[in-house]
Amino acid sequence: MSARRRVVLVGAGHAHVEVLRRWARTPPEDAELLLVVDRNPAVYSGMVPGLVAGHYRRAELEIDGAALARRAGGRVLLEPARRVWAEKRVVITASDIEIPFDWASLDVGSTVRGLDLPGVARNAIPARPIDGLIGRIPHLVAAARNASSRSPFRLAVVGAGAGGVELALCFQARLRREAARPVEIRLVDARDRPLEGAPESLRRRVERILARRGVAWLGGRRVTGLEGLEGGSLRLDDGGLVTGDAVVWVPGPAAPAFLAESDLPVDARGFVRIGPTLQVEGLERVFAAGDCASLPGMPKAGVYAVRSGPILAANLRRALGGRPLRPYTPQSDFLSLLNLGDGTAVGSKWGIAFEGRWVMRLKDRIDRRFVERYR
Repeated sequence: MSARRRVVLVGAGHAHVEVLRRWARTPPEDAELLLVVDRNPAVYSGMVPGLVAGHYRRAELEIDGAALARRAGGRVLLEPARRVWAEKRVVITASDIEIPFDWASLDVGSTVRGLDLPGVARNAIPARPIDGLIGRIPHLVAAARNASSRSPFRLAVVGAGAGGVELALCFQARLRREAARPVEIRLVDARDRPLEGAPESLRRRVERILARRGVAWLGGRRVTGLEGLEGGSLRLDDGGLVTGDAVVWVPGPAAPAFLAESDLPVDARGFVRIGPTLQVEGLERVFAAGDCASLPGMPKAGVYAVRSGPILAANLRRALGGRPLRPYTPQSDFLSLLNLGDGTAVGSKWGIAFEGRWVMRLKDRIDRRFVERYR
């Protein structure tokens, strides 16, 4: 045990990699750093649809959080966290290692909703963890290349948020390019329209894109279960069935289970409640950022984790020095860019939607620059 104050970072999400980058540049005095992470390297989620479409190799998406931590003079424990015991200032790992901390921060992302529905966890392809989705792409593409089958290859994507729309269109572009048979994509969501919460101009444009690309929209229908292996049949709440060869499951974020099993304050969905300084409510020595955190006015989108990273880095350093912390104010509007899989992208800013190859070039430049920052 070191006599220095210990800062434990749990997870290597967008905010934590920025903390590590800044600490590597100027390590805090009289403090030791420990990164606890379940897998390494991390994969940048913003470029995953491009990998699905075949535009990127996996190595182009990877951020080596462990290397960043070592560069910052810290140590790494490659193991999932099982519980945060905030009262005793201890992080407990999956193998029951107890890690004392003076300050801790959580940036562990999210999983996906609905995995407890009958047959979904066993038969669908969840969008998270991302490694699982990436690992299934070659199998899915190989099945679509099977020329011995004369029937179309049918893929259902459940969830029409930004991630679901991107995956539906990027899988369509990839499979139509490489498949030996026709490809049919169906996008299923309990809501009547895609992209709930997005600017109306972007929603209308995406609806036109889906229609133009021949993606079947099945809105206003809630999935109640998934029967059969290798795609099988999606059972809907209106009694209908959607049969196919594969189901990609991306209906929206869910909180990692271990958060509710910790002595942390959580909201109705199980995400950790935080205040403007990114401190967990009622816990001065525990911070949280990214999708695992719940702050009024902060939707679940990667841009908020990225923007909160510098504030988190500064506040951890200020906490170590006993100085007042800075507030984080989520921005009211941000540049939204969606990869359409065919070399084009669609985006919106200030309520104005736009589309084209130039938009994809812009998205590619922004994404590559973000990843390169942590190399």
